[in-house]
Amino acid sequence: MATPGPQSSSDWAGHGVGEVLVSDDYPIVRFHEKGHFTHANGRRMAFSNVYRFEVMEDRVELYHERRGPEDAVFLFPLVVVDDHRLMSLSPHLCVRDLYSGELIMTDDGFDLTWTVEGPRKQEHIHYCYRQ
Repeated sequence: MATPGPQSSSDWAGHGVGEVLVSDDYPIVRFHEKGHFTHANGRRMAFSNVYRFEVMEDRVELYHERRGPEDAVFLFPLVVVDDHRLMSLSPHLCVRDLYSGELIMTDDGFDLTWTVEGPRKQEHIHYCYRQ
Protein backbone atom coordinates (compact mmCIF):
# COMPACT_ATOMS: atom_id res chain seq x y z
CA MET A 1 0.00 0.00 0.00
CA ALA A 2 1.30 3.46 -0.91
CA THR A 3 0.11 6.58 0.88
CA PRO A 4 1.35 10.08 0.03
CA GLY A 5 1.76 12.64 2.79
CA PRO A 6 0.38 16.20 2.61
CA GLN A 7 3.70 17.55 1.24
CA SER A 8 3.82 15.06 -1.66
CA SER A 9 3.30 16.17 -5.23
CA SER A 10 3.57 12.64 -6.64
CA ASP A 11 0.05 11.49 -5.70
CA TRP A 12 1.44 7.96 -5.37
CA ALA A 13 -1.58 6.37 -3.67
CA GLY A 14 -3.00 2.89 -4.05
CA HIS A 15 -2.20 -0.75 -3.47
CA GLY A 16 -0.33 -3.54 -5.17
CA VAL A 17 -0.68 -7.30 -5.29
CA GLY A 18 1.92 -9.68 -6.59
CA GLU A 19 3.94 -12.82 -6.22
CA VAL A 20 7.46 -13.24 -4.97
CA LEU A 21 9.86 -15.93 -6.11
CA VAL A 22 12.60 -16.33 -3.51
CA SER A 23 16.05 -17.51 -4.54
CA ASP A 24 18.01 -18.47 -1.45
CA ASP A 25 21.77 -18.81 -1.74
CA TYR A 26 22.43 -17.91 1.90
CA PRO A 27 23.77 -15.45 2.94
CA ILE A 28 22.25 -13.86 -0.20
CA VAL A 29 18.48 -14.03 -0.58
CA ARG A 30 16.76 -12.49 -3.61
CA PHE A 31 13.10 -11.55 -3.89
CA HIS A 32 11.89 -11.52 -7.51
CA GLU A 33 8.59 -9.61 -7.45
CA LYS A 34 5.92 -9.30 -10.15
CA GLY A 35 2.44 -7.95 -9.87
CA HIS A 36 0.09 -5.04 -10.45
CA PHE A 37 -0.31 -1.72 -8.69
CA THR A 38 -3.77 -0.15 -8.70
CA HIS A 39 -3.65 3.61 -8.30
CA ALA A 40 -6.32 5.31 -6.18
CA ASN A 41 -7.90 6.63 -9.42
CA GLY A 42 -8.31 3.04 -10.70
CA ARG A 43 -5.41 3.06 -13.17
CA ARG A 44 -3.62 -0.32 -13.11
CA MET A 45 0.03 -0.83 -13.96
CA ALA A 46 2.40 -3.80 -13.94
CA PHE A 47 5.47 -3.79 -11.74
CA SER A 48 8.53 -5.96 -11.20
CA ASN A 49 11.41 -5.67 -8.75
CA VAL A 50 14.36 -7.69 -7.56
CA TYR A 51 15.52 -7.02 -4.02
CA ARG A 52 18.69 -8.60 -2.68
CA PHE A 53 19.10 -9.16 1.05
CA GLU A 54 22.68 -9.90 2.12
CA VAL A 55 22.79 -11.32 5.65
CA MET A 56 25.84 -10.17 7.60
CA GLU A 57 26.85 -10.88 11.18
CA ASP A 58 25.57 -7.54 12.50
CA ARG A 59 23.16 -6.34 9.79
CA VAL A 60 21.24 -7.13 6.62
CA GLU A 61 22.22 -5.12 3.55
CA LEU A 62 19.43 -4.31 1.10
CA TYR A 63 20.01 -3.81 -2.63
CA HIS A 64 17.68 -3.08 -5.55
CA GLU A 65 18.64 -5.06 -8.66
CA ARG A 66 16.37 -3.38 -11.19
CA ARG A 67 19.34 -3.19 -13.60
CA GLY A 68 20.66 -6.66 -12.74
CA PRO A 69 22.98 -8.03 -10.03
CA GLU A 70 26.11 -6.46 -11.53
CA ASP A 71 24.53 -2.99 -11.41
CA ALA A 72 22.67 -3.34 -8.10
CA VAL A 73 21.85 -0.17 -6.17
CA PHE A 74 22.81 -0.38 -2.50
CA LEU A 75 19.92 1.01 -0.49
CA PHE A 76 20.90 0.73 3.17
CA PRO A 77 21.95 -1.56 5.99
CA LEU A 78 19.18 -2.81 8.24
CA VAL A 79 20.24 -3.31 11.87
CA VAL A 80 18.43 -5.10 14.70
CA VAL A 81 16.67 -2.75 17.11
CA ASP A 82 14.74 -5.44 19.00
CA ASP A 83 13.78 -9.12 18.71
CA HIS A 84 11.47 -8.72 15.71
CA ARG A 85 12.44 -5.38 14.19
CA LEU A 86 15.23 -4.05 11.99
CA MET A 87 15.64 -0.44 10.84
CA SER A 88 17.77 1.26 8.23
CA LEU A 89 20.94 2.55 9.81
CA SER A 90 21.07 5.51 7.45
CA PRO A 91 18.82 6.59 4.56
CA HIS A 92 19.59 6.00 0.89
CA LEU A 93 19.99 9.19 -1.13
CA CYS A 94 18.50 9.02 -4.63
CA VAL A 95 18.97 12.37 -6.39
CA ARG A 96 17.32 14.61 -3.74
CA ASP A 97 15.11 12.00 -2.05
CA LEU A 98 15.91 10.03 1.10
CA TYR A 99 14.70 6.42 1.37
CA SER A 100 14.63 4.65 4.73
CA GLY A 101 13.06 1.40 5.88
CA GLU A 102 11.84 -0.69 8.76
CA LEU A 103 11.44 -4.47 8.66
CA ILE A 104 9.15 -6.17 11.19
CA MET A 105 9.11 -9.96 11.47
CA THR A 106 5.73 -11.69 11.85
CA ASP A 107 4.77 -15.32 12.50
CA ASP A 108 4.23 -15.96 8.78
CA GLY A 109 6.56 -13.48 7.05
CA PHE A 110 7.54 -9.85 7.46
CA ASP A 111 6.48 -6.28 6.71
CA LEU A 112 8.83 -3.81 5.07
CA THR A 113 7.83 -0.18 5.44
CA TRP A 114 9.47 2.47 3.31
CA THR A 115 9.57 6.20 4.00
CA VAL A 116 10.53 8.55 1.17
CA GLU A 117 11.23 12.22 1.92
CA GLY A 118 12.30 14.83 -0.60
CA PRO A 119 11.50 18.24 -2.04
CA ARG A 120 8.42 16.88 -3.84
CA LYS A 121 7.97 13.55 -2.07
CA GLN A 122 6.52 12.49 1.24
CA GLU A 123 5.62 8.84 0.75
CA HIS A 124 4.82 5.91 2.99
CA ILE A 125 4.93 2.48 1.31
CA HIS A 126 4.02 -0.72 3.15
CA TYR A 127 5.01 -4.14 1.75
CA CYS A 128 3.54 -7.29 3.34
CA TYR A 129 5.45 -10.50 2.59
CA ARG A 130 3.50 -13.62 3.62
CA GLN A 131 3.79 -17.33 2.93
